Amino acid sequence: MADKIDEIIQQRKKPMGEAEGPSDAFFSVMGGDGMTEFFLELRFQNGLQTCFNYTDLMWFNHDPEGGCIDLSFGDFLVTIKGRGLANLFSAIKSKRVAWVKEADSEFQDNKSNACFISEIAITPPKDFAAEETTSE
Repeated sequence: MADKIDEIIQQRKKPMGEAEGPSDAFFSVMGGDGMTEFFLELRFQNGLQTCFNYTDLMWFNHDPEGGCIDLSFGDFLVTIKGRGLANLFSAIKSKRVAWVKEADSEFQDNKSNACFISEIAITPPKDFAAEETTSE
């Protein structure tokens, strides 16, 4: 009996939303009931990884016709572009997405992938990179 319970607990800890091959997975969702993530990790094609705290998520929207999800983390706007984003949107709503990644190539945009993420863009606030001016 205890072995069965341990097996169920381990299954619920496994992330959902991953395809058979790791190169074809575009996002990962926490699988257990009541489990939430603290950070949303963005993985870019060039290897860069960026995280945003879910507590900073102010609003977000899904435009199925435009093929994008916009997320506002404070003054930063994150735009996820692709197709088949409805499940990703629902998982973000429940704060269960661990990571989202851009496609490695356009060849991943095929019927075997229910979701395809072509691009992730981060738009910082207007004054984010402004240099400080000092007077002497």
